Amino acid sequence: MKYIQAIGIWFLIIPLAIINGGLRENVLVKLGDIALPLSGIILSVCIFIVAYLLIPRIKNCELKDYIIFGVIWFILTNLFDLFMYISEGGGIKQLLNSYNFLDGNLWILVVITTLVSPILVSKIKLKKGEIKHV
Repeated sequence: MKYIQAIGIWFLIIPLAIINGGLRENVLVKLGDIALPLSGIILSVCIFIVAYLLIPRIKNCELKDYIIFGVIWFILTNLFDLFMYISEGGGIKQLLNSYNFLDGNLWILVVITTLVSPILVSKIKLKKGEIKHV
């Protein structure tokens, strides 16, 4: 059940990613070359905030569960992005190109954030005594 809950939380990130894309294309683009990296940073912060607020609500977790949550989120994020590229006539090549940060695309930061956020949140909340590992 806890993995289903983690997937449910990940689904809450999708609208944030879509809103972030709209913000980038309609507002941030006016800032020039900084739009793409700024968008990546904004989305990464949003993902971490979602994790911080909602991951602790999943009860009876061990450290390995938080690691698995991160891996699930990482896989789902890449599959979703690949699906978006395919729906636009692209494919795996475009997905791999999005990992090239040399052109200002911080997609790699976004996917690393999805991978590590559940783990970081568990460590922060554990240290604060707000959660306990079983």
